[in-house]
Amino acid sequence: MRIYNTATRQLEEFVTYTPRLARGYVCGITPYDSVHVGHGRVYVFFDMFRRYLEAQGYEVRLVINFTDIDDKIINKAREEFGAEAYKRWREVPERYIAEFFEMSKRLFIEPAYAYPKVTENVEDMVAWIKALVEKGYAYTAPDGSVYFEVGKVPNYGVLSRQRIEELMAGARVEPEPGKRNPLDFALWKSWTPGEPWWNAPWCPGRPGWHLECVVMSTKHLGMPFDFHGGGADLIFPHHENEIAIAKAYFGVDNFARYWIHVGYLTVRGEKMSKSLGNVVTLKEVLSKYSGEALRLAYAMSHYRKPMEFSYEVLDQAEEMAKTIYTAYDELGQAVGDAGEEDKEALDYGRYVEEFYAALEDDFSTPQAAQQLYGLARYIISTVLHKIDKISRNTALSILSQYVKMADILGVLERREVPKEVEEAVKAAVEVRAKLRKDRQYQLADYIRERLAGIGVELHDFGQRTYYTYRRGNRLR
Repeated sequence: MRIYNTATRQLEEFVTYTPRLARGYVCGITPYDSVHVGHGRVYVFFDMFRRYLEAQGYEVRLVINFTDIDDKIINKAREEFGAEAYKRWREVPERYIAEFFEMSKRLFIEPAYAYPKVTENVEDMVAWIKALVEKGYAYTAPDGSVYFEVGKVPNYGVLSRQRIEELMAGARVEPEPGKRNPLDFALWKSWTPGEPWWNAPWCPGRPGWHLECVVMSTKHLGMPFDFHGGGADLIFPHHENEIAIAKAYFGVDNFARYWIHVGYLTVRGEKMSKSLGNVVTLKEVLSKYSGEALRLAYAMSHYRKPMEFSYEVLDQAEEMAKTIYTAYDELGQAVGDAGEEDKEALDYGRYVEEFYAALEDDFSTPQAAQQLYGLARYIISTVLHKIDKISRNTALSILSQYVKMADILGVLERREVPKEVEEAVKAAVEVRAKLRKDRQYQLADYIRERLAGIGVELHDFGQRTYYTYRRGNRLR
């Protein structure tokens, strides 16, 4: 597989440091508000990436963090709890972390290898800051805050392709007293009355954002590890500053081999943001559409390109998901009707080959999703009509490869039909087959209509009848 590496601006062959072990870190949310569809795009992409690697025989250790202490969390706590914010601020991240896990479940995102929180790793961060001060890359301000000195790091700006002189010329001095350079950033923030704090040699306070991820990623994955990712908005300054810290601490040029970034999500052509009032939450979308439809909607745009969010795309994706389930349900039932030998060759292999070829070429999910959908339609239009002309082994092979493709994209996650529905439908199909044989078509149609009322669609292929069960949009 070739993947685009932001660090080199090139497509590169994906090769891990340890054979068949892929270690990756994706920057997680700051849990001060509901997760939105922009967040969902990032985590669904890396879930698909992880599923693909696992399908290729890799063990994947994917780490996603929570920045569970931050100015935004403190401000949210003050809005909600007023004078009680100092005591109750933890309720804010706990609430939105719980929502993150619920939405991840609804999106069928597989659990990560680890979910470290900043508040659980402060001691490690203090140790890193001590080392950086001792190495001469960090300094203490009069108020006790500790800043990383960007000018001490060779080639600062390598990830975002910016020169430090240009950054200096365009920089605005931030309201942080004691900084030697406007580009310097906080490793440790001094305590402000009414805020949470932890003990440190310099003053009570809390860690800075850029330090947190490099500490937690290398703690869980070692150094160097294989890939580091997140949204494209994190390239500068967050990921740039992570690289600078790692260079100073470890003395290496890169602590992650591949840097993978997911493009912006736009609404009516504008980047989604609270200031524009165009934020769409995952909770809102998943109350109307299935998680698989949203996954397919994400897949329709290449991960590196901006994606325009619209409900029209979701409607299209929901219809695609229904077709994908129809092919799965009915081919599973049709296997029993297959013959003993192949009397006719079927051209289904091209969909399989082009699906994997698309993913191997910079993880092109738009093409991969079209191949999966194309195979679903081929199963319905051709395979089911010729089921008695192919062997059971061939039918099972088609079904197996189809399921593997769908599992990589995560769009056949509600395969199980309720047992009571399955038993009732089988009995109804048998009765209807007898009615059709006896030419009692009006009664046969009545059974079809009643089954449709409970979400079951019947499709006739000559004397054979297969059914598909329409899963509800919500995760059961």
